[in-house]
Amino acid sequence: MPAGKKQTFLSEGFEELLNRIQHRIAGFGEESARLAAGLTAERQKKGRVSDVRDTMIAGIVLTHRARLATRNPSHFDDIGAVVINPWSA
Repeated sequence: MPAGKKQTFLSEGFEELLNRIQHRIAGFGEESARLAAGLTAERQKKGRVSDVRDTMIAGIVLTHRARLATRNPSHFDDIGAVVINPWSA
């Protein structure tokens, strides 16, 4: 993104978010990758194609036994985790 007001606004907003969550970010490590790969295989057997980014997110959620907030809960309906759509609440 070119330097400018929008870039500054987004960067400052992201820094504010990181500060509010105390820089707690769940990484995509080996366990997450293994779980994501297994999920991909299961989905392929069922003929379900999914976005690799969503599958990586699912791997992270499963690794950390976390809840997931998303606008697209149907992308994660098969992971066995709590998935919340905060925009429909």
